[in-house]
Amino acid sequence: MDDVLPIVISFLPAHEAVRTCVLSPRWRHFWTSAPGLRITAVGDFGSADKFNQFVDRLLFLRRHSDCPLESCEFDLDDREFGFNSISSFQHVYRWSLQSALDCNVRVLRCSFTDTNPNFRMLPEQLSEYPEPLLSQHLTGLELHCIRCALDFSGCPVLVDLKMEQCVTHAAEMLSPSLRQLSMVCCELSMWHRTQVTLPNLVRLELINCAGRLPLLESLPSLETAVVDLGEFSEDRCPVSGCLDDDPCFGCHFHFEFIAQRGSSYFFQGLSRAKHLELLASYNDAFIFQRDLKCRPTFPMLKTLILNDWCLHADLSAVIHFIQHSPNLEKVTLKFAEEFDSSMVTEGDNSLLEGTFSSDHLKMVEIKCLKVDGRINKILKILSACGISLEKVNIRQANTSS
Repeated sequence: MDDVLPIVISFLPAHEAVRTCVLSPRWRHFWTSAPGLRITAVGDFGSADKFNQFVDRLLFLRRHSDCPLESCEFDLDDREFGFNSISSFQHVYRWSLQSALDCNVRVLRCSFTDTNPNFRMLPEQLSEYPEPLLSQHLTGLELHCIRCALDFSGCPVLVDLKMEQCVTHAAEMLSPSLRQLSMVCCELSMWHRTQVTLPNLVRLELINCAGRLPLLESLPSLETAVVDLGEFSEDRCPVSGCLDDDPCFGCHFHFEFIAQRGSSYFFQGLSRAKHLELLASYNDAFIFQRDLKCRPTFPMLKTLILNDWCLHADLSAVIHFIQHSPNLEKVTLKFAEEFDSSMVTEGDNSLLEGTFSSDHLKMVEIKCLKVDGRINKILKILSACGISLEKVNIRQANTSS
C-alpha cells in the first residue's frame, strides 16, 4: 500500500499533494516520493510572491529527495489565480523550468493560458528563453502557449518534443537526439527561415503553423512526415499563379536562396521519408509547387497522402512523386466536396520527362464524397500517364481519414 500512495498523490495538484503530510505521521513524506508533480494555478496564495516562493521551495525539496521524479507539469491558467498572474508566469518561465530539470525530471510539460490578448506579444513579459534548457535526463518535453528557443543541444537524451500554439523566431533548431517533433499552430518568423538540423529525427509533424516554413537541412533518419500548410503560412506569392522560373519581387522575398541552393527548400529534407502526408488548400500550396520545380527525388518513399492542392497543373505533383519515387506503393488522394472541377485541366505536364514505369505502384486510392467531373478528369490523366485504372480504388462518403 505504501508503494501505491505516492503514485496516487502524483495525480493531485502540488498544493494539495503537499497538504497530505498533515493527515498523519505516516503520510508526512509520501508527497516527496511521488513520481510526478502537477503545479497548477491557484488563488489561495493571495499573491504572486507567495506562489513563486511555494514553487521554489517545492522544487528545492524534490531536488534533494532520493526518489526519482518521472514527470513535472506546469499548468498555469490566469483565470485560476486570484491575483495578477504575470509575475508568476515570468518566474516559472525564467527560473522554475530549469529548476524542474535540475530535479532530473524525465518528462516536462508546461502550459500557459492567459486571457490577456497582449500577453504573448510583450517581449518584456515573455521574451525568448534566456538560456537553452540543460538536462542530462530529460526525454520528453511538451510546451503550450509560450515563447521558446529551439536549441536543445543541452538535452542529449531528449527524444520527444511537442509544441502547440508556441512562438519561436529562432534562427536554428538543434538537437542531436530528438526522434519525434510535433509543432501544431505555432508561430514561426515571417522574416527568416529557421534552419532545422535533427540527425536522429524519425517523425515530423508541422500542422497549421504561421510564418515561414523551416529550412530542413539535415534529417537523414526521417521515416514519417505530416505537413499541413495553414492559411497563415507566409510561404505564398502575392502575384496570382506566379510559379515562373524568373521569380517576381514577392518570390524573391520569400525564396531568396532559390538560385544559390540549387535544390528545394522543403522537400530535400523530406527525401528520405517512407511515409509522407502533405496537405494544403488549393490556394495555399505555393511552397510545395515551387519545390517540385527543383525535381526532388524520394528513394525511400512507400506511402503518400495528398489533398486538393495536387489538382494543380494536371496532377503534376502526383505524377512527379510516382515518377521520382522508385519504391512508392500507395498514393492516397483526399478531396473536399466543394471544389471547382474546372481546376483540373488537361494538357502538357511540365514535370513529365517522357514515359516512365509505375510497376512499383500497387494502389491509387481516391477519397471523395461523390464521383463528379473532377474525379473523371483525374482518372483520364492517370490513364494517360500509363497508370492502370485497375490500381485505382475510389472510396465515397463516410470515408475515414
